[in-house]
Formats: sequence, C-alpha cells, structure tokens
Amino acid sequence: MRRLLKLLIINICIVSSLGFVSCETEDDISQNPQTLIFYFAGTDLTFYYYRNISALKDAIRQNIMGDSRVMLFFQQGEKNSAEIIELVYNNGSCEEKKIDTYDLPEQMDADKLGFYLKQIMHHAPAERYSLIIGSHGLGWIPMGATPDGTASAGLQGSYHEDNFWQQTGDIKTRFIGEEKNPQNAFEIPTLAQAIAKTGTKFEYILFDACFMANVESAYDLRNSAKYIVGSVCEIMGDGFPYNTVLPYMLKHNGTGYDLDGVCQAFNTFYRKNYGYSGSISIINCAELEGLANAMKSVNQGFKREYDISTLQFYEGQRRHVFFDLGDYVDKVCDDTNVKKAFIDQLNRTVIKKYTLDKYYSAYGVRGEYSIKSYSGLSTSAPAEVYTSFYKQTSWYKATN
Repeated sequence: MRRLLKLLIINICIVSSLGFVSCETEDDISQNPQTLIFYFAGTDLTFYYYRNISALKDAIRQNIMGDSRVMLFFQQGEKNSAEIIELVYNNGSCEEKKIDTYDLPEQMDADKLGFYLKQIMHHAPAERYSLIIGSHGLGWIPMGATPDGTASAGLQGSYHEDNFWQQTGDIKTRFIGEEKNPQNAFEIPTLAQAIAKTGTKFEYILFDACFMANVESAYDLRNSAKYIVGSVCEIMGDGFPYNTVLPYMLKHNGTGYDLDGVCQAFNTFYRKNYGYSGSISIINCAELEGLANAMKSVNQGFKREYDISTLQFYEGQRRHVFFDLGDYVDKVCDDTNVKKAFIDQLNRTVIKKYTLDKYYSAYGVRGEYSIKSYSGLSTSAPAEVYTSFYKQTSWYKATN
C-alpha cells in the first residue's frame, strides 16, 4: 500500500511540477509550460514503480507533452543512490534520458531533499511545477513513533502492537511501516522545509501513497502547493493508473492540468479493477487556515459524548488511527451554527472527492471495510494511539 508518513516513509513516486528558474545551461534558454517530477524512493515497491514508469511511457507515446517535461527521481529497492531521468517523446516512442546520479545521505533531510528538487528544476525549468510522490506513507505520524499502550489481551488471532503497522496477507498496499532505509525516509515537515528551500510553490502535490489525505499533513504543507491530491485510506500497490492519469496532468498539449480528471481516472480504475479503494480527493491549500479556525471553534465550543466505535475509520487496526474528519465533527460538535460553519468551510477546502463504498486494509485485521461517511479528509483527533505525538502537530496547536 502506498502510505506516506508524516514521515514520508518514502517509497516515493513523485511527479512534480516544481518551479526553479536557472539560466546557466542551454536547457534554460526557454522555459517550458510545466515540469512534472516523479520521485520513486527505494522501497519494496520497485516492481510497481517499473510498472508505473511503463504506464507513463504508454501515455507519452501518444504525443501529449508539447513542450512540458517529465522527470524522474528514481531510487531502486534498497540502493543508496538515485538517478534523475527524463522521459522524452521521440517520433512515436518514449525514451529514457539519464541526467545524473547521486549518492544518498545516511538520513534524508530538508537540505538534501531540497537540493535534489532544485537540481531537477535546474535541468527542466518551467513556468509551473508539480510534485507527485508515490511511496509508502503513514500520514502525519513521525518517524520512530510508537503507539500508546501495549498489546491487548484476549484478542482473536495474532495481533502484536509492537508491529503495529506490519502488513499481513498477500495483497500489497503502499506501506511497510518501518523506516528501514533512512536514505528513503523523511517526515512531512521535512518535505515542507525542502520545498521552501526551492523558493517555489508547487501547483499541486499528488501523493501516490497511503493515508495522505489527512488534515494534519495537509496543514503542514499548506504553503507548499496550491492543491494536494491524496487518499484517506491505503492505496493499493498498483498506485495511480498513469496511462490514463498522465493525459490529465498534461492537458492541452502540456500547457495545463485537470486534477478532477486525474481523480476520476483513479476512481474509475479501482471501481473497474478492484471494486474498492477508490477514495481520492483534492484539497485547496488556500482554505486550510480557514479550516483550522473553524476546527478551533468546534474544539472550544459545546461538545457531546460520542462512541468512538461509531466513527468512520480508514484502516483495519484494532485501535484506529485515521478517522473521517467530517464524521468526527458531526458526532462531537453540539452547536448547530458552529457545525454548519465547519462543514461549509470543509466543503471549500475539499473541492473534489470521489470514493467507492469500501476500501481494503492490510493492517491489523486485514480485509475490506465499508465507507458510510466520507468527507475527503481524515484526522487522528479522536485516536487513542500516538496521543503525545499528535499534540506536537501544527494542526493540533492551531486548533486547540
């Protein structure tokens, strides 16, 4: 599953339209309309990355790019190096052009990550940049965080909370849960800092990783991009169907993009091929401060008791971590006017959302789960796990 942690545990598949203006090479003589940067971080998803790249090539062969550029930052498996590769259209074919190779640091930090992004932007300068991160992800949860409490006694089956995010079963989703390769792992605040170092706000950040449509991570990235695209639940190992998605990223001969089309293509792929896990949404970052203010009014207003087991959750853990934001506010807020103001703001923040009626989880009790309430954003506010870490998030501090 494609889950990207606050610590983007990075199995990253980044398609990015990043903006960095350089005038030192022949490539910089004229700026292109947009650059998409795919960042594939070294994980056990390498098999799927190759399939993703093949799908990108299938789309590019249709001559959809115009003057736009498609760049890859590719880390294969557990290797400690990465390549910058450009996918180039050439007379009905798509060719790989190797630009550079870099040794990775022992631990990815904002300086190094920012450097890699700027290097890609240097080689493919554009008017607009977008970033697509395909990886393992764990929402806002920081590296090394351990769940509160210990394994519960008397539970059916084998369940060990010391391996809280260990996948079970044969179906692969984009999360492994442990940052076994520090060269490939970083937290969401690190990503925000790295993007700030480029001096560019992305058009959008698309997370091809699990659990990344969470309000805590989105709030950290509110100044990094205009829009965020992600899923509230786990994304299957296949990730995004780039053969049908890329044409929407390169609309009008590469001069524009259609994120609604991207999301519809994602939802359609999972409806036809899986029948579940088609949840995807578009978050307008300009509205996240307003959402934080509305959430603060909820937290400071009249609240009512609720049964946590009645909330919509988005993973199979015995103690759930990710809950539907809209459903949570609906259950906890006891002030009609405050609730209405929050929902109105939530609808301005989540500008498009698509889902199927169920999702698959590979964690805890693996299997398919129903979606009965869906707002397009998750939160860990009701969770009884990682509570001390949660109180350190920027979202918590802004809303309490």
